[in-house]
Amino acid sequence: MHDERLYDEKELEKSWLLSYSDLITLLFVIVIIIAATQTKSIQSQKEEVQKEKASLEQVHESLDLLNLQKLELQREVYQLEARQKELKGEKEEGGSEDTVNVPKPPMGMSESSERDMETVRNQLSSALAELNLDYEETEEGLRIRLPETILFTSGSADLQPQGKQVVGTVAGVLKRFEHKVRIEGYTDDVPISRSSYQSNWELSSARAISVMREMVDAHSLPASRFTVAGLGEYKPLVDNSNAENRAKNRRVEIVILGEKE
Repeated sequence: MHDERLYDEKELEKSWLLSYSDLITLLFVIVIIIAATQTKSIQSQKEEVQKEKASLEQVHESLDLLNLQKLELQREVYQLEARQKELKGEKEEGGSEDTVNVPKPPMGMSESSERDMETVRNQLSSALAELNLDYEETEEGLRIRLPETILFTSGSADLQPQGKQVVGTVAGVLKRFEHKVRIEGYTDDVPISRSSYQSNWELSSARAISVMREMVDAHSLPASRFTVAGLGEYKPLVDNSNAENRAKNRRVEIVILGEKE
């Protein structure tokens, strides 16, 4: 009889232990299921956020491309209008095909405009000398060449602090006059990689726009004075045969035209 009681007590003890073990196992399974559900939910939310981010980036890229195309069209219209004025002027000068053209003042300007441009030259030379920069005189006007190294980091169109200082110096000279300005962006021939821009053409255009916006937004120059062009790798100063030459080709050029607004 005593042995039977011992046996029953042992069986009860085993039964209790099994029930407790089952309960712990069940709780563990429930915790795993909850954790898995939450992980899946978080992953799903991350995927949705990434999709929305990608969609917004596509919209921004489309808007940037449209703005660049608009600027290119404006530049082409400006060139056509300038050509029409030139042809009209030739026609008004009269004469047949045998007429001898009288030489024009430098850069196609009148004498008064040339005197005005001389003032621009003097002030620009003084301002650029402080930055160890210079300008080149062409038939169009005065061309300031700014290397990438002082304006942007590689693959970026955001002006660095030093670049803003240089652009501000040029803007300070432009504020004193009314000449039209063309800003041109250039790159080397290395394909774009790990950048938000799909091509060198887009990067060069975005950089030219950044310089123009700095002059308009930060220095209050009229936007109507500016035209912007991105020429990518297609107008190099030198061949892209080595790193030094490629660095020379990565640049932004500011052209102060003889024509006034």
